[in-house]
Amino acid sequence: MSSILHNVAPSFISVSYIEQAEEMRKSLQEYGATFTVSEEQTEDAFLVLLPQLIEQFPLYFKKCGSESAVESAFFSLVSMIQLLSQVEQIEDMSKSLSNAIAADETNRFPLKGRLLGHQLNCYHTSLASSYTLLTNVLKLVKLSGQVRYFNLDITQISDWLAQWKSDVGEQRDLLRLLHEAFTALGNGEKAIKALVHLLKLYGENEGVEAKADAHICVISHIAQPNIFIMDHLLDLHPIKALDGQLIHELLQIFVSGDLNDYLEFYSANTDFVEHLSVSHEQNKRKLRLLTLASICEGADEIEFSKLADRLNLEKDEIEPFIIEAIGSGLVKGKINEPEGRFTVSTSINRCFGQSQWSVIKDRLELWQKNLQVVRESLNKGGHLMMPIGS
Repeated sequence: MSSILHNVAPSFISVSYIEQAEEMRKSLQEYGATFTVSEEQTEDAFLVLLPQLIEQFPLYFKKCGSESAVESAFFSLVSMIQLLSQVEQIEDMSKSLSNAIAADETNRFPLKGRLLGHQLNCYHTSLASSYTLLTNVLKLVKLSGQVRYFNLDITQISDWLAQWKSDVGEQRDLLRLLHEAFTALGNGEKAIKALVHLLKLYGENEGVEAKADAHICVISHIAQPNIFIMDHLLDLHPIKALDGQLIHELLQIFVSGDLNDYLEFYSANTDFVEHLSVSHEQNKRKLRLLTLASICEGADEIEFSKLADRLNLEKDEIEPFIIEAIGSGLVKGKINEPEGRFTVSTSINRCFGQSQWSVIKDRLELWQKNLQVVRESLNKGGHLMMPIGS
């Protein structure tokens, strides 16, 4: 059944699979393994011996110092597994090998990660057993904070989950593990994306079940320095289940409130904020940036004195702060230092609601009118007369 595998290099090319199994049995016996099968070199004996070889494989991590020897034994097992007659047998044995590697307690993380990554890459992802292989890869990433020989891509993994016809529980478990793996890798933005994917799997009557995940999701968004738009979280059922709690009130401030709202919240709930995994100073910085974005929305020009008052900054701190906001992508514009003004070109919309859709609708209608004028003018062969509008 090698057709279900990508290219895999067997270890003992010059010997039969039965001889490979016997070679591995002897090797593992030297490391202290015991086997409950005769040393008969027959196909029936091989089928009994193979799962025992898989079970004893972790001894290589404990007893064998040569990584190349461990890899050789691993690929030998993979080559033996692919010779089984039924796809179901291949999948079951592959999961057993992956589970045995993942369960090993030695700290040889790079080697184990390499083997698990190779194994996952070996098999066509259409196989449902790939769910177990991927789960074990993520568990090791979570433990080691390392990932090699495998690309963790949320979109690709979501496609695989659909392909494997994973049930909702399996999808939730994997996405939660993916969030933890990205967190261990220090990739906060991807960890948050995985968590949002997870929360979307909870329906209206299930939100309460995911309140712990929802709490983590809110804190992660607040703590991530380059994430500013959070209004989409309010539509998630697990987030709605937090309504009435301080964490939900804090989220609403980051969605649509300003710096003064946050300072009042902090003054009334200091102990709560101090026990979160975000700092008060980081929160103030982000709320200052978000407050500036709100002030700039719909404005053409703003005086430094007004900004100093709203942002709780000294006048000489305004210019570098605006530069920071421009660098963050929140606003665009021109600083007029001599006159103490900031001319606004564009600013982000912190909340995308009906008013924002209305603006888009008006612009699309204007573009449609412009195109109609162009068409009519071209048909008449005359000069173009364009409507004026923004």
